[in-house]
Amino acid sequence: MKKTIACMLAIFVLACSKNDDGPSTNPNLALVTGTWSLSSLLISPPQDINEDGTSTNNILDELSCISATLMINEDNTWSFSGNDVIVTTITGGLFKFFCEDLPRNSSGIWDLQNNTLRLSDGVSLTELSIDTDNLTLTNTIGETLPGLQAEVYTKQ
Repeated sequence: MKKTIACMLAIFVLACSKNDDGPSTNPNLALVTGTWSLSSLLISPPQDINEDGTSTNNILDELSCISATLMINEDNTWSFSGNDVIVTTITGGLFKFFCEDLPRNSSGIWDLQNNTLRLSDGVSLTELSIDTDNLTLTNTIGETLPGLQAEVYTKQ
């Protein structure tokens, strides 16, 4: 009987032993915190917004008034400040682009799941994929004009 109790006690102690490796952390955690600047605002089909004879998929190549900054803080909060673009349909697959006069500011909390940074403002959730090689965050929207394809942020 004593041997049985001793064996059960040994099994219990081994089964409940502490993991010396500690909790696993996402390797992207240190990467995502910091300041990110809007580097691409992608559309489809390409447009010649500034009428210089060259069409592009990136609105930032055509409109200098569009900019945005995304701050990802270590305390799992985030803030955004930037100018939005307004797109209106003209005709024949053409669109008119305007810069919003007033900047848009928003904030909330974030979490990280593998290679996805999730931003919540309490109403909606935005998921940005992390490219660790190029240090970019991409919000793939996937719409055609007058909607946007994607917005890409590059770490500063």
